[in-house]
Amino acid sequence: MDLLFLLKVLWRKLWILISVPLIAAFAAYIFTMDMADTYVSKAQLATGFTINDQVTLTEEKFNSREADIKFSNLMSMMNSGLAINLTSYRLLLHDLNPENIPFHRPDPELLKPTAEQISEVREIVTRKLKSFQPLTSTDPEFDLVSRFLIAYGYNYTDIKENLKFERIPNTDYIDVFMKSDSPRLSAAGVNAFCEEFIRYNESLKVERSSESVEFLHELVQKKKADLDRKLETQKMFKANNNVFNLEGESGMMMGQLSVLESQASTTRSNIHRLELQVRKLRDDIARLSAPVTSGSNQRVLELRSKINEMNARYITQGSNNQALLDSLNFLREELRMAQETSQRQGALAMPGYTLAELQQQLRDKEIELEVQRDDLRNTEAKIRAINYNFSGFATKEAELAAIQKEVELATQEYNTALDKYNEARNRQLVSNTLRLVLAGTPPVNPEPGIRLIIVGLAGIATFFFSVAVIIGLELLDGTIRTPDRFKRMVNLPVAGIINKIDSKNFNIRAMFNQQNGSEEVEMFKSLLRKFRHEIDSMNAKVILFTSPKRRDGKTFVMFSLSYVLSLLDKRVLILDTNFKNNSLSQILGRGQSDLKVLDTKKHKLLVSSQEADKKPEAEYEHENSYDLINPTKYKNIYIVGNSGGGAESPAEILSGRDFTNLVSILADSFDYVLMEGAAMNDYSDTKELVRYADKVVAVFSADTSIGQLDREASQYFKALGKKFGGCVLNRVEAKELRS
Repeated sequence: MDLLFLLKVLWRKLWILISVPLIAAFAAYIFTMDMADTYVSKAQLATGFTINDQVTLTEEKFNSREADIKFSNLMSMMNSGLAINLTSYRLLLHDLNPENIPFHRPDPELLKPTAEQISEVREIVTRKLKSFQPLTSTDPEFDLVSRFLIAYGYNYTDIKENLKFERIPNTDYIDVFMKSDSPRLSAAGVNAFCEEFIRYNESLKVERSSESVEFLHELVQKKKADLDRKLETQKMFKANNNVFNLEGESGMMMGQLSVLESQASTTRSNIHRLELQVRKLRDDIARLSAPVTSGSNQRVLELRSKINEMNARYITQGSNNQALLDSLNFLREELRMAQETSQRQGALAMPGYTLAELQQQLRDKEIELEVQRDDLRNTEAKIRAINYNFSGFATKEAELAAIQKEVELATQEYNTALDKYNEARNRQLVSNTLRLVLAGTPPVNPEPGIRLIIVGLAGIATFFFSVAVIIGLELLDGTIRTPDRFKRMVNLPVAGIINKIDSKNFNIRAMFNQQNGSEEVEMFKSLLRKFRHEIDSMNAKVILFTSPKRRDGKTFVMFSLSYVLSLLDKRVLILDTNFKNNSLSQILGRGQSDLKVLDTKKHKLLVSSQEADKKPEAEYEHENSYDLINPTKYKNIYIVGNSGGGAESPAEILSGRDFTNLVSILADSFDYVLMEGAAMNDYSDTKELVRYADKVVAVFSADTSIGQLDREASQYFKALGKKFGGCVLNRVEAKELRS
């Protein structure tokens, strides 16, 4: 269904689209005549979620995601029943106070309170207001308080329906609105709601923060006790192990060890030097005591060889070995002495020294060597003592490090708990950031246009509802209705269109004789002439008319076509081959008692309709085929009828007869031979008669829908190819053709 068709449908239903909204708007206007004026008062709350201008002791960074969650939670709390109950309490207490001018007075039919009841209700409501208690059905005083709230118009439902709150986008503020029939009530109600909600929200935060502060205080005390125990353990360990400053003592001992090792190294060097000197003195004394021999030259050669070898070792080791250097110097001195000894006889071993002096030097050096060895032993003993102390020191250091680690961990836990406790205390001091920044005031004028809006909405809603209903009915309507829909449904060529006319008083002769008929009649005559032109353009004499369904109008179309063809002096023969329903024979053969019909008996081809049950006579065997033709009251229109009501198919009726020759003979005498076939969805007559026709024309009724059997019939028509002459869409509404 295309948009253009829907627009045409809406245009035809324009009177509905105009009248229905007007009626609805008028009804809304009448119903709202007694509507009271509505006054709306607005208050504004600042949440402090995005901007906090209060003095705070902690620095909190803004988080948009967290702020959105807080706003959602706050809006949910505002929608809760308790805040609305508190507002109801406030308004009821105001009206029950004799010093105040009441906003509402109770309906006498609902409530006639006594002074005792008023006093009791005031006491109950005041108690519930202070303790934030909602009114529930389980309360013993529920019935009494509920009757007062309903009578005064402050019931939970009444307050909730008239309250509205919304966040101003991208701000820190929430607007709260309340509407009522009194400007004073609107202002008092919106302020009461804001004040009670702020009070309720603050009580919740104080209660929660108090629980948190108490819990954190206990946690701080526990962590402090743990830290004290760890510190006492550390103190006792140091006292028991004489450790006051492990790191300082360790450094001092390391310094002592370094000094002692340096002293030991120096002493070892002195010992080595003295040993060499003692050895040299002993050699000098031995040489001075021994006679000079010829082997002195041999000694010189040996000393030179040793000096060369030792010098090479000294250079290879980096020239920093003091012991090698001393040995090298000693050999060089011995070489010098050997050379001098070889040159003199009986002279001194060393210049300026006698044998007695060398012996004295030897004794001195030996004493000094022994002293250095004692010093080395003492130094090494001190080093061993320090190393022993170090081994015990490492164990103490490991134990003390473990204790110190526990102390540090306990200190960290204590500081963390203390920070959280201080933060909770600080938040408790500034727990509620919600505050009223704009109090509601009594509005001067009522809300404008409420009544007009209701009337307008009624008209607009009914207009779109009417459009939806019309379009829905059109979408649900599966009838053909228009030629365009027919083409989309069956995809078959259309040879003609016949508009719907009154068939009860149908007189085709009178229609064509009158000059200026109605619009539908003139359209019918015009469309029929167009169809006649299409038939004439087919260049076919024998045309078979059929339809998928019964009562699609085959008889009407064939008769109307025959009449307009006769107006052109065309001789038309209607061959009524619809053996299931002989409507053509009944209409055109009316008044002819001897109407010749096609019979089903095989031994004859034609008989009188009155003699159909009689025994045939011999002369009928030689009757002419033209005796089948019956004239009608219309000029140039003839008919070959049938008895009707038969259960046999055309193939069975015409079996053994040369019906093809009969049709050919009749076609030679007429301009057109029109045949009718029974409905294809019910009978196979059309398929059996197709072979006798030049063209096949299908009749569809526009007031029917296309079903599965109709689609199968359409496929059959397509399969006929060029033999199919097209479709006639019958009973099309004139308005569908005009639009």
